[in-house]
Amino acid sequence: MAVQPFKKLQGMEMEFVSGKLEEYPRDRAIGYTVTFKLVLDFTHFKQMADVWFPGYLEGRDNAIRPELGGLAYHNNYSRFGGNAGSIVDNEKLFAFFTNPEPYLDGWISDLEMVWRFHKPVFRMEGDALFITARQDFRWDDPLRQITIKDLGVIPFHWALTLIELVAKQPWPVSSAASKRVAPVQRVTFMYTQEEIVFVDGEEVLKGARYVSGKTLSFGPITDNQVHTAG
Repeated sequence: MAVQPFKKLQGMEMEFVSGKLEEYPRDRAIGYTVTFKLVLDFTHFKQMADVWFPGYLEGRDNAIRPELGGLAYHNNYSRFGGNAGSIVDNEKLFAFFTNPEPYLDGWISDLEMVWRFHKPVFRMEGDALFITARQDFRWDDPLRQITIKDLGVIPFHWALTLIELVAKQPWPVSSAASKRVAPVQRVTFMYTQEEIVFVDGEEVLKGARYVSGKTLSFGPITDNQVHTAG
């Protein structure tokens, strides 16, 4: 996908609700489960979408992808299709990415450390979307036991990427190839600032909610342990 701008969206917020840190001896892992309230001012979202991508909510070949780092990983994007033109509120917009099926559920390797997202659980309350998500960590080396002090800074993201599906130019031309499309990211709206700040030596977007993993303990994660970067 092409590089696109990242923009803070007024009316987009992320509020911590609850959490806990647990040990999973069978998996040699430590993991947290958290619940956040995701807020979006739909009117402002639509206004700004039209600034960056005119007619975005009316295009059948337009799509959306949630960016939920620290919470869950959506494997793909959701095309509007026949629902284009009828996306008039948060409930209809959120319906494109609250199905748990496209979300990753498995271990991912990153050199020595591996981690695992679980499929998130969503629920609507009024105009707000609540997400309950879990992420686990362990060392790739089966003889190395992970401890709390091994956990780093964990930021939590809530962003929406606006996507246009553009027909590819096939070569050689064929009826099958001519139907292929490429996703082009137009803009990503987020609750954080665009500026990068450093937290414990790690880059984090200013305004992002985060926890310093090594300062946690097993049991409840409290509101006092969820900080705001910058």
